[in-house]
Formats: sequence, structure tokens, C-alpha cells
Amino acid sequence: MAGTVGRPAVPDGSYVWADPAEEAVYGRTVGACLADPRVVRKLGTRPGVTAGAVRAAMAQEANTVRALAPCAVTHAAYRAAADKLERTRATLARTRAAVVLDARVVALWLMAVLLVTGVVFVGVNVIQRDWGVAAGGAASAGLMVAAIGSAIGNGLSSQDIDDQLTLLESALTVKPYAVTARVELRRWENDLRQNGTAPAVLAVIEALLGDDPHSVLLPDSYEGLRAARGGDYLVAGSAARDLERKMAILEGGTIAVCGPRGSGKTTLLENAAGEGDFSVSAHVPASYTPHDFLLSLFTDVCERFIRREGHTPPEFTRLSGAVRGMRALRKGLRVLRRRLFFAAVAASLVVLGSYAAARSLWTGYDEAVRARTDSAGEWSTGLVADVWQGRDLGAGLLITLAGLFVWQVRRSASWRRRLRMLPGLLLRAAALGIAVAAVVSAFLDTELQRLTRELGGEGPFVAVEAGLLCGFLGLLLAGYVQGTLRLGGRSFPARWVFSPAALLCLAAFVELFRRNDVAVAMFLDRDNPTRLLCLVVAALLQRIASRRPRLPEPPLVTRCRDQLYHLKTVQLTSATVSPTAAQLATLAGTYTSSLTTIPPNFPALVRDFRDILTRIAKQVRQGGHRTVLALDELDRLGSDTQARAFLGEIKAILGVPHVYYLISVSDDVGAAFVRRGLPHRDTTDSSLDDIVHVQPCGLEESQAIMERRAPGLTGPYVTLTHALSGGIPRDLIRYGRRIMEMHERTGSLELTDISRRLVLEELTDTLAGYRTLLSKQQWSSENASVLTSYRELMAQLRSACVCRTDSVTLALGRFSAQSAPGAAPAASALPEDAVQLTHEASVYAYFALTLLQVFSSPGYDQRSARAAAYGPAGDARCLAEARLELVVSTYSARSLIDDVRQAWDLPAVTSRGLAAVVPAARGGVCPLHPAG
Repeated sequence: MAGTVGRPAVPDGSYVWADPAEEAVYGRTVGACLADPRVVRKLGTRPGVTAGAVRAAMAQEANTVRALAPCAVTHAAYRAAADKLERTRATLARTRAAVVLDARVVALWLMAVLLVTGVVFVGVNVIQRDWGVAAGGAASAGLMVAAIGSAIGNGLSSQDIDDQLTLLESALTVKPYAVTARVELRRWENDLRQNGTAPAVLAVIEALLGDDPHSVLLPDSYEGLRAARGGDYLVAGSAARDLERKMAILEGGTIAVCGPRGSGKTTLLENAAGEGDFSVSAHVPASYTPHDFLLSLFTDVCERFIRREGHTPPEFTRLSGAVRGMRALRKGLRVLRRRLFFAAVAASLVVLGSYAAARSLWTGYDEAVRARTDSAGEWSTGLVADVWQGRDLGAGLLITLAGLFVWQVRRSASWRRRLRMLPGLLLRAAALGIAVAAVVSAFLDTELQRLTRELGGEGPFVAVEAGLLCGFLGLLLAGYVQGTLRLGGRSFPARWVFSPAALLCLAAFVELFRRNDVAVAMFLDRDNPTRLLCLVVAALLQRIASRRPRLPEPPLVTRCRDQLYHLKTVQLTSATVSPTAAQLATLAGTYTSSLTTIPPNFPALVRDFRDILTRIAKQVRQGGHRTVLALDELDRLGSDTQARAFLGEIKAILGVPHVYYLISVSDDVGAAFVRRGLPHRDTTDSSLDDIVHVQPCGLEESQAIMERRAPGLTGPYVTLTHALSGGIPRDLIRYGRRIMEMHERTGSLELTDISRRLVLEELTDTLAGYRTLLSKQQWSSENASVLTSYRELMAQLRSACVCRTDSVTLALGRFSAQSAPGAAPAASALPEDAVQLTHEASVYAYFALTLLQVFSSPGYDQRSARAAAYGPAGDARCLAEARLELVVSTYSARSLIDDVRQAWDLPAVTSRGLAAVVPAARGGVCPLHPAG
């Protein structure tokens, strides 16, 4: 690489630069990288990781060469430009010393300049065909050539001429070469900062951090962890792709989404609809009955469709119609008052200014227009009379056919649309014709043509006016494009500077225009008011044509609106008949009748819902979109039996053509669908068309989620959250927040401290939950030792600190040994439920002990590499699988945990661990580690 190594490195290993400018650029790029917030956070995290240490390391030859290597192309381009500049400067210095400036040399160059000027002068006059002046210039140029030849012949050698030409060339090119060198230097500096020193600085900091550099907690941001359901942090997983494939294959149908709680079923349903799709989401609380649920869903569908079509759903308020009408009237009057104020002023000014022109037009064309109108009226009357009396059979046939055509197209939406557009098209055509006529008349006006020729003869005036007008427009635009300006450390809007300057240009333009008689005569042409009036009329016609009448409400929107009244209101209609005088004489009374609507029953509600939803889906599908109904939280009903019963009740609304029903169900309902027909059928078989299983995230998906929500969170922390959560997205995000909480509480950035505190607190909360469940059992003096073991272990966990790690490990090992194969029961005569709970708690403690020893011990990188080389059990994914296995079976989970511990060189906890002697828990706070 050109210019990479200047001289051999000095004894301390520092890189030696051949060009001081390159050394300065390198120093600036290193300083810019050290000012990067991502780098600043890493400084000071461990002893020796300082800005000075990084600068010293970056000055070493190995790191400098590593930083320069990715920028070899831009560096070579800069070196080429710098070398060319140096050669040009050297040539300029040499020729300056060689050339002696005397009177003869100065006269020679003056004659050369005059010769070039003469040649240009001759060329200009030849173009203008001024042959006499051109001949004189050519003669003068010839004399200059003769004089230059005489000077050269009288003592100036060819070497002198070459030196003078070289001096001229060097003097003219040294500045452009300097500019090129600076540009290439800037390009190399940007390339070096982004692609060279930035990665090299990060590598140096990683080396300075020492062992386990990725165990330092340094996320760029963790704002995404604060939002549990942030749409901006969505990561599409395999379940989303599977659902999209199934929806693309089906033309409507019912798709169940099943998976463990927290796996992202709700997020999947919320984001299943695409851009422009008609989607409605409904939740199914446990207290809903099918009738109430369908009533709520029907209402949501109608309101959402009305809003989709650009209309407003009806508001059912307690205010009377008079009160609502008065409110609407006051609002309309306020808007009208504001518009009338400006409209009245503008109309008065326009009428005052154009009245004379309008009157002249009326006077000049009144009689002609009336004559044409009268003749058109007479012709129309005569035609009607001829057709009526049978004298014009052809016109009668055409009129009859036109009537039949009008009747035939009465139901054609396209023809109705064309008829509605016809007045607007006619008005636009009239506006365009009037505007074109006004503009064309200005070009055809002979007086304006004469004045234009006179104004064209005043070249300086036209150039200055054009420059002022362009300056006005440019300054006005610059004020809005520039945004803000800074002066003396203060910022202010750029319009404050550019707008006054633009107004000055406009004022100068107007003043010069006013002083020119020809320009004023063109402006005050007697036909200009008429032309301006025509343009105003054309603008008004265009404005009227652009106003579209309010389209009638679509029938389907009206149907949805009527249905909302039927669903959400009880309507009462009364009719009263007042007796007449004759009825009073016969003792007749007053008759009153009333009609009250009743809420729809379930069958009628299903029928109306399917009818309206079918119409909506058909219309949406014609627009190229889908109709999606997402029924969420069906898995939260009391039991699987209730969920199946609810699904059977609402099965009547399923199966609407071109409608996608997405229903979140429990794993048991999904398993029943998978086993359909083996050996019997149930409601899931006849209600569902397909199913999507939302599985817990793999390690790669967990990494993608955490990278989106907490960028910069390193691998060990992602692995820890993945293991604790088992890949469940909701728990994954929660444990990410807990990591940041542990950091804020302890002030530590190390994985050993944060993981130990997190795992112990999670274990404490879990054991407290188990102890609460055990408290509901019947206990005696023979089996109360079980609760004592819980209390003692929780005391150890609460008093745990760095200096008592062995005590906590022994206590956890002893508690975990209770579920080891061959272990004796902790107490006799335990209830069956209590036995199951104690076994689950013991295995979970075993899992927590494994996490504690994996993540809280030093040398995580080396130990994880050895575990990965051991086999599948040493893979980080296996920790999450063990967490998920705890939900299935604690017995199989314990066997898997034993395999994981073997891969990580951790001894398995056996029944012998029950004999371990655990020191008593500390009674107070550790004086050395008050934060734990």
C-alpha cells in the first residue's frame, strides 16, 4: 500500500508516518471514534480501559496498519494527488529560480497577452460579419507575432521559453492540484474514520477489557424493553410466515393460532392483516356469553366499516335533537363568519378594480349576445314545434331513441358517474378557453408587440430586471430551504435574513420598472384589465368545477348504520289520533298506538351478521384486499371444555365466504384439532380449517428480538434471558428489563454479578410462590420439616452476597437433592399434591443452581466454548429446552439438566447432597457488599 510505512518503527513499536498530514488525520479519526457514545460507554468499565490507553494502543504499528488496510484505495488516491502537488510545487520553485525577469521578458508576455486578446477580438467580429474591424484586428495580431519573433531572435533561447512556459503551467495548476489533494484527503479521512479506525478502536477496547469482554453490560439503548407491545419493535418469526402462507392458500376460512401463553399469539393476530385489509379484533373475556360476544363483534364490524368508507358512525347521546342542532349551527356560523370576512373584503376589491372592464365588455357585446340567444331560442322552439306536429320525422326518431337510452342507463353506475362529471368538465373547458383566449390576445396585440420590441432594445434594463426577479425568488426559496442559521452561538430562522433581502430585490425591481416608460406603457395597456378579468373568471370557474358534490352514502354503509341503531338502541314509535267535534258529540276518545323494537335473538343476530359480513367481504375483495376477524384470548376461558363449548356456540358465524377468522386457542384445543378423527371428532374438527402453532423462540429469534429492543446487548446476556424464559417472547422481554434493573440496583456491569442477583431473586420469588401453595395443605409435626427447609433456603437466598457464594451453592444443592433419584422422602405422610409441589420446587431449584454456576462463574467465554465442543447438551439452546421441559415433566427435565451440567463440567447433584452441612444464614447485611 502506497504510503503505509514511512520509516522503520521506533523501538517502542509506534508507527512512524512519512507525511505529517496523514498523522494528523489519523489522530483526528481516533479522537472522533473515542467521542462516539458507543465507545464512551465502554471507557472506564474495567481498570485500564481509558481514552489514553486506547490512543497509545492505536499508535502501535500493528493497530495502525490494521486500521489503514481497509482504506487502501482512498489512501492511494490521496497519495497520488499529494505526490502530484509536491512535484508541481518543486517544478514551480525550480523554474522561478531559473527564469530571470527583465524588461524584454515582461514585454514578450505583454505582447503574448495582447495577441490572445486580438485573436478573440477578430473571432468575435468575424461572427458578427464586421469584416473591416476583423481585418484591422488580424493585422494587429500579425504585428504582435512579428514582434514576438523578433524578441525571441534577439537573445531568448528555447530553454528560456520552455522555462517560462513551465513556470506559467505550474503557477496555473498548483492551486487546482492543492484543491484536489484536500478533497482526496477528506475522502480518505471519512473512509478511515468509518471503516478503519472505528473497528480498530473497538478491537483495541475489547483487548483492553481482558477476559470475557462480552460479559460487560453495555447496551446502546434499552427503550424497546420498556414497551411490552411496541409495534416498532416487531420481529417477524416463523409463525408469522407460516400464517401468511396459509392465508395465501385459503380463500377465507378459520385458522386457529395455538401456543403457550406469552408466545406472541396476540401480536401475531394484531399484525396478520396487511395494508388496506379490513380487520376487526375482538377479545373474549371469560364472562362473555356467545350472544353478548356476537352483539359486540357485530357492532365493531359495522362501526369499523363505516369509518373505512370515510363516514362517521352514529353517536348515541342523551342530548336532544334541538341541542345537537344548535351546537352544529353555532359551529357552522363560526366558520361562515370567518370566511365571510375575508370573502367580503376580497370581493369588494375585485369588483372595484374590474367593474370598468366588465362594463365595457357588457356594452360592447350585449347586443350580439342577445341576438345569438334569441336566434337559439327561436330555433329550439321551431324544432320542438316541427317534431310535435310531425314535420321533422328524423328529429323525432332521434329524440325517441335518446329517451329510451336515458331509461336504459338509469341503473348504470358508470353512466351516472359520467353524468355527474359532465357539468364539471364543461366548466373546466370554459375556464381553459377563457384563460387561453386572454393569454393569446396579449401575444396578438400589435401595440404590445411594438412595445416589446422597444423594450428588447434596452438590454441592460432587461438583464437587471431579470436578475432582480431571480434574486427575489431565490432568496425567498432559500429562506424556507435553509431552515435555521447560526451566528455567535445562537440559532434563528433563516427567513429573518432572506425574506428582507428578497423584499429589497422586489422593491428595486418595482422602482426600476416604474422609471421605464416602455415597461409602464406595457403594464397600462388598455386591454390588460379585460385580460385580468378573464383570468379571474377562469379561476372562479375552475374552482366551481373542482368542488365535488357530496356523494350519497353507499347502500352498505346505510345498512351498517341502520344495523347499529337496531343493535344499540331501543326505538319507540307512537301515534295519536285526536277526536274531532263530531267524535266528541258521540263521546269518542283519544286513541294512541305505540311500536317498540326488541333486541334481536341469537338466530336473527347470526343471520344478519353473516349477511352484512358477506357483503362487506365481497366489496373488500373487489378492491384487492382481505377481510380478517381476529378473535383473541379464547384460550383464557375457564377450561378447555368451556373453550370448546364457546367455539361450538359461535360456529354459526364462521365460514363466511372470503373472510379469514383467526382464533387464538389453547394448546389442548390445537392438539384436539391435530388428532381429529383419532378416534372421535369434536367441535374443533368441524370449526377449524387449519392451525398455526406458535412455538417458543429459538436462540436466533431471541437474539433478533433483543437486538431490536436493546441493541448492543451482548451474547451472554441474550443467552441468559433466553435460558430463563425458555424462548417465550413475553418472558424474554421481562427478563431483559430485569437485567437492566439489576444493573441499576447494583451499579455493576459484570455478567457474574448481574446474573447471580437475577437468578437468586427469581428463585426466591418462585419458592415464595410454592410456599404459598403448600400453605393450603394440611400439615403436622411429622412433615413440617418440609416448610422449614423452604424457610431456611429462602433465608440463605436473601442474605446471599459475593462472599457467601459457597453457602448458597451448598444450600441449593441440598434442596435440589430432594428430587434426586434414590433420595429419601423429606417427611412422611405428605399429601399427594404436596409431594408433587415439593418435587417441582426442588427441580426448579436444580435448574436455578445450574444457571447460577454457568453464568456467575468467571471465564464464561472459555467455558461456553468447551461446553459447545462437548456436544448438543453443551449448546446454549439446551438451557432453554430444560426450562420448557419443566412445564412438561420435572422428571425428564432433571435428566436433561444432568446432561447440561456434565457438558459444562459441573457435578450432578445426587441424593448424597442431602448430607451437606450448610452454614447458617447471615442475620444482617454484609458489611463488605451491602448491595449484595
